Amino acid sequence: MRTLIVAITALATVSFATSALAQSQRRSVSEMMSEMKAKHGQTFNDCLNLATSRGFRLSGTSSDDDGQDMAVMMFIDGCIMGKQR
Repeated sequence: MRTLIVAITALATVSFATSALAQSQRRSVSEMMSEMKAKHGQTFNDCLNLATSRGFRLSGTSSDDDGQDMAVMMFIDGCIMGKQR
């Protein structure tokens, strides 16, 4: 019986620690975009302009519209690597 209680306690502790670690490592799209802008400067701006001309748009808020912002970020990342024309 004691072994079962210890096992359940250990499992709960590991589960809690894992979820806390995952949340601390998750970065928002705006943080990743800021990092890309700092790293690539003018190339980032050129790719952002290209994305905008192709119909992508940033939500401009920190709302739950990360899907569209993630698509823009992926486009810009591809553009920086030379995969977009």
